[in-house]
Amino acid sequence: MQNPEAIFTITKPDNYIRENIRHWYDYLNNRRSNYFVTCTLEELSYVATSADNAIMRNMYIKRVNWAKGSMKIFHELAKKYYNVDDSAGYFLDLGANIGTTSIYFLKKFTPNLRALAFESDTETFKLLHVNLILNDLESNIDIVNCGLGNKFDEMTLYRRLDDPGYNSVFQYQDDMIPQIIKIIPLDSYLDENKLAAQDIRYIWIDTEGFEPQVLLGAKNLLKENPAPIFAECNVGAWRKSGAFEEMIALLAKYYSHFVLIEKGKQILYPLETLPTLTPSNSPLGNRGDIFLIKRGAID
Repeated sequence: MQNPEAIFTITKPDNYIRENIRHWYDYLNNRRSNYFVTCTLEELSYVATSADNAIMRNMYIKRVNWAKGSMKIFHELAKKYYNVDDSAGYFLDLGANIGTTSIYFLKKFTPNLRALAFESDTETFKLLHVNLILNDLESNIDIVNCGLGNKFDEMTLYRRLDDPGYNSVFQYQDDMIPQIIKIIPLDSYLDENKLAAQDIRYIWIDTEGFEPQVLLGAKNLLKENPAPIFAECNVGAWRKSGAFEEMIALLAKYYSHFVLIEKGKQILYPLETLPTLTPSNSPLGNRGDIFLIKRGAID
C-alpha cells in the first residue's frame, strides 16, 4: 500500500505555503475595508482599487511584479536580435494600466531610459500617476490619458472593474461599463512632441485586441525605426478588427519573423504564418505574446 504521507507531499516549502496563506488573508481583509489596496514587492510599490481582483491580487499574494517573466524575455530577445543600446532613449508602454510594466522595466532593466506610457481609462490613469510618484519615476515617465489608433477618433472603452487589464473596445461581457475615450495616432503624438523615431528603443503593446490599429497609427515610426515590439497576441480579436491583413502587410515591410511566447515556450515562426494561428477560447482569442524580429536579424 502506498504511504499515505507520500500521496499528499507538497513540493513547495512550508514557509512558502504559510506566507501565501497569510498574504491571501491580508488581501481579503484589505479588500473588505478599503477602496484601495497597496502592496510592496521587489522594492517597488503599487496602489490599485480593491475591486481589482486580477493584477493587484496576484502581486499582493505572490509578491512578484505583474508580467515580470514576460518583461525579462522581452529584454533578452531585444538584446539578442537588436543589440539594443540602453544608455538613452525611450521605452514605449502602449496600454500602460497602473504602471507595472513601465515602472518595472525602467527600475530593473533600463534605468537610463525614459518611458512614454499611454492609458485610455481615466480612473486607471490616475492610479498610474500615483504609482509613478510612489516609485520616484514621475520625472522619468511621461504619461498620456488617451488611446492609440490609426486615426483621430472617439470610441467606447468597455471597462471591467474586477480586472482593468481586460478593458477593451470590444464588449464581451454584459456588465462591462462604457466610457468614451479619445484616440490618436502614435505618429502624430511623436511628431507633435518632437520625439525622434530613432530614440525609441522598445515598444510594448497590450491594448486588448486593438493592436492592429495601434500599429497602423505608427507607420512613420516603423518605417524610420523598426524597433523591437512585444505584443499580446489577441488573434481572435485581430481577425474581427477589420485591420488584421493591413497590419500584417505593414509589419512584413520591416519584420520577417516572430517568436510566440506561450505556456513557458518560445517558438520562432516566419511572420506570414501569424494569421494562421488558432485563437484560444478566451474572449479575445489570446495566444500568449509575440516578439517581432526585424528583417536582416536572422540570416
